[in-house]
Amino acid sequence: MGIHFRFSEEKALAALSFIASERPGLSPFFLSKVLFYAEKEHINRYGRPILGDNYIRMQDGPVPSRVKDYIDQNWDEVPKPENFDRIVKIRRGLWLRWLYAGAEKGDFSLLSETDMDCIRGAIEFCRGKSKDELSDLTHKEKAWLRATTNRSMDYEDFVDDDNPHKDEVVGMLKENAAYGVL
Repeated sequence: MGIHFRFSEEKALAALSFIASERPGLSPFFLSKVLFYAEKEHINRYGRPILGDNYIRMQDGPVPSRVKDYIDQNWDEVPKPENFDRIVKIRRGLWLRWLYAGAEKGDFSLLSETDMDCIRGAIEFCRGKSKDELSDLTHKEKAWLRATTNRSMDYEDFVDDDNPHKDEVVGMLKENAAYGVL
């Protein structure tokens, strides 16, 4: 079954707004990789994810499913958050989409300093890398390797094997997942 969390719509909107203010114009591909690496770093350091989204093993790497539905504006699949259009803007091209900040900022108070630090770090990690480079990097990640294609990744697999606190982090993940703590 694995470790899974309840997704936080409010926190996701705050994170999307924060990312759009830090790095406007990200495509869904790069946004997915920023969120994956931010979540992974936060888990390894603090024993909890930032958003608790359901990451899916896709051909080009991990994809946070609910956030992808938001960016794709797939409102038949997920309910549209009440203030979505005020907090984020999705610009559409013929085939692509890009994330920008909306007229209002999300509620950044929902994000801890550690959440924001890990998001900033993931933005920097992904900056300047091509789509192929990032896809190749994610294909070496244990969480991606162990998941079945088009299925959920297990949060326990986000914990690095060389993390000196691996057992403690996994224990914290399990406890936080049981109580829905983000």
